[in-house]
Amino acid sequence: MLAICGQYVLDRVREPGSAPVERLGGAPAFAASALRRLGLTALILAKGGTPALRAPLEAGGGLEVVVGPSRATFVSELEIFGDGQRHQAIGALGDPFAPTDVAGWMAPALARARTVVAGAQWRGDFPGRTLRALARGGRTVYLDAQGPARVSEVGPVRLEGPLDPAWVAGVHVLKCSEEEAEALLGGTDAAAAARSPTPIVVITQGHHGAAVFEGGRETVVGAERIRGLADTVGAGDAFLGLMAEGTDRGASPAEAAQRACEGVSAILRARRDAAERGRGS
Repeated sequence: MLAICGQYVLDRVREPGSAPVERLGGAPAFAASALRRLGLTALILAKGGTPALRAPLEAGGGLEVVVGPSRATFVSELEIFGDGQRHQAIGALGDPFAPTDVAGWMAPALARARTVVAGAQWRGDFPGRTLRALARGGRTVYLDAQGPARVSEVGPVRLEGPLDPAWVAGVHVLKCSEEEAEALLGGTDAAAAARSPTPIVVITQGHHGAAVFEGGRETVVGAERIRGLADTVGAGDAFLGLMAEGTDRGASPAEAAQRACEGVSAILRARRDAAERGRGS
């Protein structure tokens, strides 16, 4: 069984010529949506948000959702442009996941999980002690590198490295964007991936697909380019959730990454088509 752990995020999204829209974001939302779309199951362990913000995820079937106590909600401020580029700032930080969360409200669900995704939002969201606790019992831990790459401060998102091994304690798979790999590892090639103490590094490359580095070997997997789409927010969360689910069911990392790319392409294609229908109505 797969467990997706992360913050419920309040995404404030602005597109050119449109008023800002507030919507649910974060790994629990985007990974869960991808899994549900493909008829897959997972446990969702989340913090933050309000009942109204969480409603779109918790109303859907097929996924077990557990919400832990928190005093704050992570806020992401996004400005999306028609060419697929975006500017992002952190409006507020949430409550970090602590080892006491793992031993407390998360424990009953984690007892059934073999694989865990830590959908980190900022450095310190999942400290090393928490990641080690998640890995206990032989669980495989996937970590989104946007967490350790992002400096823990409100304002424009700032990526800073190099990667401290303590930030990825207990992690088996580290998923980076190209920008995060440059900041944390100093590059996107095999030599850079070898600087991570994690057994596997996955570097996503947008519409080009992803590169999986394992045991000194690089495997490149492709993706379909979805033209005419500006809003790709959450694609990385969807990819990580789908890849982790694939390996949890026995696929190799490269096989799971390929299927994840295919799944994300299908999701983005549907998002583009829905946006086009909305503009035409």
